[in-house]
Order: sequence, then structure tokens, then C-alpha cells
Amino acid sequence: MASTLTNQIEQYRLRIQSSQVGQFLRWWGGELRELLPERWRERLLPPKRALLLKLSAEELSIDLVESEQRQQLLVLPLGDDPRLHEQKLGELLAERELLQSPRELLIEEDVVLRKEVTLPLAAESSLSRALSFEMDRQTPFRADDVYFAFRVIERDRDAGQIRVELLLTPRPGLDSQLELLQHRNLAPSVVDVEYQGQPAGVNLLPQDQRCKVINWRTRFNWALAGVMIVLLAGVMLQSLWVRQQQIASVEQAIEDVRSEAMRVQQVRQQINDAYEAAGFLTDRRASAVPTVKVLAEVTRLLPDDTFLDRLIIGADSVQMQGKSNNAQRLIELVNQSEFFDNAAFRGPTRLDTRTQREIFDLTANTAVGEGG
Repeated sequence: MASTLTNQIEQYRLRIQSSQVGQFLRWWGGELRELLPERWRERLLPPKRALLLKLSAEELSIDLVESEQRQQLLVLPLGDDPRLHEQKLGELLAERELLQSPRELLIEEDVVLRKEVTLPLAAESSLSRALSFEMDRQTPFRADDVYFAFRVIERDRDAGQIRVELLLTPRPGLDSQLELLQHRNLAPSVVDVEYQGQPAGVNLLPQDQRCKVINWRTRFNWALAGVMIVLLAGVMLQSLWVRQQQIASVEQAIEDVRSEAMRVQQVRQQINDAYEAAGFLTDRRASAVPTVKVLAEVTRLLPDDTFLDRLIIGADSVQMQGKSNNAQRLIELVNQSEFFDNAAFRGPTRLDTRTQREIFDLTANTAVGEGG
């Protein structure tokens, strides 16, 4: 179960690396590294160093890859005592600080079978298992007899298919090389295929057979970087908290002043209201036309064929709603009065089908102080 989970994690990692998101993250990480001073890059992000192992019938060749530059480090004849090789390699790797560098075994292209396989797109989540099932149908081998790896070539979402390049090599030949390296304490974490002098970028080794090489220096640097980020985040959060407390204190002081100002304004408003209320009735009586006179004037103005359903007498206006045989002439009659002016309908007149009279809604301003 652990192996299955590890394989799934590895497949997800490869999918992310080959996706547009993975490409963007690699580009972004490179840009961030370029922003760091050179001394910081050397300390926090040391150049990637890896050992490339290549076996022939007579010798073991060890190359060092550093900052994308490849140089030959050592060549060991296979006829010598493996214990001497182990001792010599240990001293050399310790001297060059390569004990924690990953080791990759490169095998020749002519011992690897390459084949394109088309599978349903739904199989992408478990490609390794799907290729294992298809192995004996797509190749002359069974899945248990080979080491294999794969690379996604194309995803055709319209057709619902995925094209995969399958790379495999028989187990006996690779097992003998792995055993030879194991005797020299050089168990690899990657078995790659060399095409035209360069690694293809695959790993034929199953997850459970990969040698785990831990670069403690890199991990320590990343741990320091993590601690620095946490401390920086803590300082920023503390600064924000202090600033928030200062803002809250200032806002509370402003709110206290605002509340005091509101109380002063309320007292002032109460004084003004009391002063205005003292002369309100007197001013109202002096300025308003008596209601009785307005009622009498309306009674006098309206002809006998006009009836009021509603009469509203305001401080400076009057509103009349009712029915009349000729509502249009009411405007002229009201404007002729010394009590009213600016008479107008509030809306269009309508015909009452029951009485055959026009329904009107008329409003007019009262002429203050006149007719009194």
C-alpha cells in the first residue's frame, strides 16, 4: 500500500512538472534565484551536483555534473578489488563534498526498448499500473521481467486519449550492474537512459529500489530559510497588530469627541426648537388663511354641477378631488379667486361611467394674507 501511494505521488509530481503550472513555477523560481546576491545563492542555494555512473565491460566511469557542466571525475577498472574501489571513492567523494550528492546510473540506448503506447485519458491517474497490465500485449516481456519508465507525449482531450512513450530494459542485465555498484557503496537513486550523450530524464528504478540520498546541508539551509520566513511573518504580524491597536485607540478618541459634539449639537437643537415653538402658533395664525374662509370661498366658486369627494386644506395650498360636468373650467374659476392662484390638475381627468361626470384632482396655492 505504501508503494502504491508513493507511485501515485511520483506520478502527480511528474504531471505537475510537465504541466504549464510546473513550467511557470520553475521559471519563477529561477527568476527569484537571480534576484538573490551571488553570495546568498552560494550559501542558501548551492549548485546542483550529481554523480553520473556509467558501466562498460571493463570499467566504471564516474562523471560530475555541476551547474549543467559535466566533467569526468574518476575511472575505475572493474578487475580491481571492490573494497579498494569503495575506499578510494569514499575518500574522493568526502574530499569533494559529494557524499550527499545524488547518483544516477546511465545505461546505453541499445539495451532499452522504446515504444509509443496510446491509452484512454482516464488511465493517466494510474499510468504505471495501466502500463504494467499492457506490457505483455505491447512488448515481448512481462511487467515482472523488466524495469520500465514512461513519458507523456501528448494529451488529446477531444479524443479522450493519451500518448505515452514507454522505455524498458530487461531486469537481469540491469540487476547485475546494480549489484556491482552496491558492492562499491554506489547504489544509485536514478537509472536513466543516455541518448546522444545526454540523460533522457527518466528513472527506470522502482520507487522501493531507489537509494535515498539526503543532502543535509541543503535541508539545513531550507530549514533556516523557513525559520527566517516564520520570524519575518511574525514581525510583520506584530507590526500590523500594533498598528491596528494604534488605529483603534485613535478611532476611539475620535468617537469620544464626536459623541461629545453630538451632545452639544442636540442641546443647541433643543434650544432652537424651543425658541421656534414659542412663536409657532402666533406665526401660523398670522400667515395662514382661516379655514372657514377657505371653505366658504370653495363653496362659492364651485358651480352647481360640481361635487367634492375630498377637500384637503393645507398651510399654503388646497387640494380638491371630485366630479364635474366640465372640469376644465374649474382652473379658470379657481385662479379668478382672490384666495387662490397657480391652480393645476394633479393628473389627467377621467370619466365616471356611472354618473357621466369628469373625475378631477385639482390643487392650488392659497394667497396668504389676502381676503382676510
